[in-house]
Amino acid sequence: MIIDYHSHLKWDRKTNTYDVEGLLKDMDENNINIRVVSALEGPNISEQNNKIAELIQKYPEKLIGCAVINPKTIDCVEEMKRICESGLFKCVELDSLEHNYYPEECDAIDDIFNLAKQYGLIINVFTGWGPRTMPAQWAFYAEKHPNVKVVALHMGTTDFGYGTIELIPNVENMYIETSCMYELPILRKAFAAIDNNKILFGTHYPHKFTDCSIGTFDLLYLGKETKEKLFYKNAKALLNL
Repeated sequence: MIIDYHSHLKWDRKTNTYDVEGLLKDMDENNINIRVVSALEGPNISEQNNKIAELIQKYPEKLIGCAVINPKTIDCVEEMKRICESGLFKCVELDSLEHNYYPEECDAIDDIFNLAKQYGLIINVFTGWGPRTMPAQWAFYAEKHPNVKVVALHMGTTDFGYGTIELIPNVENMYIETSCMYELPILRKAFAAIDNNKILFGTHYPHKFTDCSIGTFDLLYLGKETKEKLFYKNAKALLNL
């Protein structure tokens, strides 16, 4: 079994359509049983989240909803409350690279975390590639909101990979997700230094090849129990499936 904790729905700007067929076909071709998906691109945040809600209702056994919230917008707290009340989402994605903000400067983030706690949603945060995406910026909020589970997407990539490995063991409610990380020394150190219950497999489909994301771990020679935790058991527990 494989649970892909991090993927996006591909959007065509010219036609304003989403490639749902491609998403599902990729799952079948790569033996992905369940996929957490968000719509990071599209006409506006509300419509993007609506599309994901529509898919979750259509494919409840295959897809898990992750909403996108931009804390810079005037209605971000209202949108967060709307998606929480829908009951269709298990995660919220905050992408400080895509939406161009410094997390520590967005006062709405505390309200977003408070709602996540109230409704039991997980907060997924973009980490890696530049000063707006340092894991420590998000650890600040994780420590302020210890009852909210926070997942560092891309585990800091090559910019902050080693720093993320040092950080995660010290923040009880933070986890890491593996997509976009192909540096084997960083991955080896992660499995040696971090509780293996806190590492989640992800692909970052459609921006990365799913088979490459899976095949990376063949090079690490992980034990059977560790691979089961990585590929599905940890996500299953975190998402309460």
